[in-house]
Amino acid sequence: MKTGNIPINKDYELEYRYFDKDGAYKYFNRKFEIYVLKKTTTRKEYVLHMDNCDVGTMKWAPHIHKAPQIDKKLYFPVSTLNWNDMKNNFFECIVGELGDNCKKDEVRKAIAQLSSPKV
Repeated sequence: MKTGNIPINKDYELEYRYFDKDGAYKYFNRKFEIYVLKKTTTRKEYVLHMDNCDVGTMKWAPHIHKAPQIDKKLYFPVSTLNWNDMKNNFFECIVGELGDNCKKDEVRKAIAQLSSPKV
């Protein structure tokens, strides 16, 4: 498993987990999870994440999940399997969620450092 952290700014970071190859995951051939975490003085708080955790029929596309303590829990599929389009969709979701707490350039630079789970 490949893991790591990418700072967005002093308050937020991306944490990624790319698991070992597994034939159950159709398009990317592995399970992956990318979390957006808020850093506090004592711990990290979950904001949202993207993963391809569901291997059921017709549900193997990546999904974005929002934290349950936010107004409502959203579970919606990413509309493409192209990695660059997925990063752009995830970028828009992060910027929409964090709002004025971060600059778009900071988020874009952090997401650009993510490598494709296919590799």
